[in-house]
Amino acid sequence: MNKNILIVEDDNINLKILTSILDKYDFSSLIAKNGQEAIGLLNNNKIVAAILDLNLPDMSGLEILKYIRNHPIHKSIAVLIVTINQDKLDTILGLEMGADDYITKPFHHRELIARLNAAIRRSRELEVLSGPLITIHDLVIDVEKRLVMKNGEPIILSFKEFEILYLLASNPGKVIQRETILNRIGDVNYAPNTRVVDMHISSIRKKLEDGKNGNTYIDTISGVGYRVRE
Repeated sequence: MNKNILIVEDDNINLKILTSILDKYDFSSLIAKNGQEAIGLLNNNKIVAAILDLNLPDMSGLEILKYIRNHPIHKSIAVLIVTINQDKLDTILGLEMGADDYITKPFHHRELIARLNAAIRRSRELEVLSGPLITIHDLVIDVEKRLVMKNGEPIILSFKEFEILYLLASNPGKVIQRETILNRIGDVNYAPNTRVVDMHISSIRKKLEDGKNGNTYIDTISGVGYRVRE
């Protein structure tokens, strides 16, 4: 079972407290001390929840929260805001923007774990209700298990390939620009003329045998991006 928790916190003392508590309860900590590090970890790891400090050196924690809730893979993960008494307005804004809960410093370790587990349960229940399976012709994408099946046979995709296919499949018939794929899934610091997305798409097509036997899944929209056929 995935137990990766993203901690977004720039204070070393608070980080040590949080990682120590999570380790005690058999969670794995992924640490980000600023917004850019948080985005990088979100784009390269499977995460079940995020513990988010709102005061970061490079961007507001609310911006990270918005990024999470718009992320094609992690939009349903549990998000817990860590706050202080003076941050009531930001806490309210965070809850309105989709945070599951908040906890006020200083806190007891059992309260943190109780709130975290409750938020994770709610997010998993929501994922089950929303249906984690996506079907495209003879392809079935199991989002929760991160599996792709074609006619009942598994297709082995890399982490990035799965995320790209999931993004396209979540928006059937809609053209997804290369920049959108890079910003949401890949490296945010991309070169304007990078061919990274095209290379991933080529690999996905090869593995899906796209175009073989008349089955075409992904269309190239010249100069724009890609779309999955409805």
